[in-house]
Amino acid sequence: MSRMKKVLALGLACGLLLTACGGKDAPVDNGSGTSEPADSQAETTDEAEAPAEDKAAADSGEKQTLRVAWWGTTERDKIYYQINDMFIAEHPNVEIVTESPGWNDYWVAQATAYASNSAADVVQFQSNQIGEYCSKGVLTPLQPYVESGAINLEGWNQDLVDTGKYEDQLYMISLGITAQTLYINETFLNELGVELWPADQDITWDEYAQFLQDVQAKLGDDTYAGMDIYTNNDLVWVWIRENSTDGQEWLDEDGNFAPSADTLESWYAFSDDMRKAGAFPSVEWTQEWQSKAWEEGPLVNRKIVCTFANANQYKIYQNSMEDKLAIRKVPVGNNGKHGDLLITSAFGISESSKQKDLAAEYIDFFVNNMEAQKVFNQELGVPASLTVQEELSKTADPSDVAAAEYVNMVAAQAPPFVAKAPGVWAIQDEINGTAEMVATGMMSAREGAEHIIGIANEMIAENAN
Repeated sequence: MSRMKKVLALGLACGLLLTACGGKDAPVDNGSGTSEPADSQAETTDEAEAPAEDKAAADSGEKQTLRVAWWGTTERDKIYYQINDMFIAEHPNVEIVTESPGWNDYWVAQATAYASNSAADVVQFQSNQIGEYCSKGVLTPLQPYVESGAINLEGWNQDLVDTGKYEDQLYMISLGITAQTLYINETFLNELGVELWPADQDITWDEYAQFLQDVQAKLGDDTYAGMDIYTNNDLVWVWIRENSTDGQEWLDEDGNFAPSADTLESWYAFSDDMRKAGAFPSVEWTQEWQSKAWEEGPLVNRKIVCTFANANQYKIYQNSMEDKLAIRKVPVGNNGKHGDLLITSAFGISESSKQKDLAAEYIDFFVNNMEAQKVFNQELGVPASLTVQEELSKTADPSDVAAAEYVNMVAAQAPPFVAKAPGVWAIQDEINGTAEMVATGMMSAREGAEHIIGIANEMIAENAN
């Protein structure tokens, strides 16, 4: 099987699982007293078959079981467990069963669970996956819960709320928002005698390219003005939105992959041009340094001056270095257009859940209870609630405050949020892999662009069947 077809098959797997049958339930993380053993999961699902009985159980104070899933790490799990315990303290008749695989295993588990009608009641998603799941009808519309007051969105930034919408219907409630930003070592830049533009000023990609070359001219060997962007799966979508018609970033009017060959070629060519100019490092150098933790990476170690990353990483970078770190907006297209794409991590409620009211109550507690939010502490980005933002800012790390201000600014300038159409998410790994082939000379930028369009349309067509 060719590499292209292998990637296509892997990319389609997660999407097709949503329309297929089979598979076991997602693994259960048992790291907290709020979790049940793995063999209790089937029992919990069976007990949830009769909604009338569940309502009676709630009214009578009998035990109710709520299943909650998120992508986890050891440290993140501790945060969720603590918030779950806080919810249980106020709802002593509730027990919470948790599922928290790591990122890659999580999506396989969710696709399998939804295909076999065994998904958790409350499931965490990211904006990349909204279209994939909402289009299959496996999530519950949440606007009725907002209108009833069960989920309170009063005082929330509407631009951030909208990141949970698919085709104008609210399906997900944000746990945190981030967006791509440009990190610049301001101390290093000052030492080089290069002036940094104001934080509210837009610059184009052509202007950024010139800035990189001006900085590079003042640097020594094995130090670079910028980190290569060819592996940045979030930034490529910003580039696409900057060069697309609003509302047609992902699919055109005929349902085909919307980004043009010129747009994708220019994405690949930018990195190629910067490598040739010496402002970006070699592919081998990039791969070596990207394998390191953020706290030990090239920005912290003064091996680069600039890099793009999500705004919620500001605290990690700044607290790992003595130099002053500045953040600036992502360059606009050479046409002057903003393309910022807000990235949300959010909770949704499974349509198959027999505990929808309890799930809504849990979500409302998680995102609005101030003590819970102090525990969560912007774990997944900036809260959509302006009330929570204001309260957390009183004791927050200055970098978190700056990140919140940045996200709110970007939200006001960005084009309206449009969820990726089904099939589009899966193409990003192929865009990344093709970028590497262009970087190593195995493809030209144009060949890479045409390759992506062909693969993307295959994936979209398969997903639609």
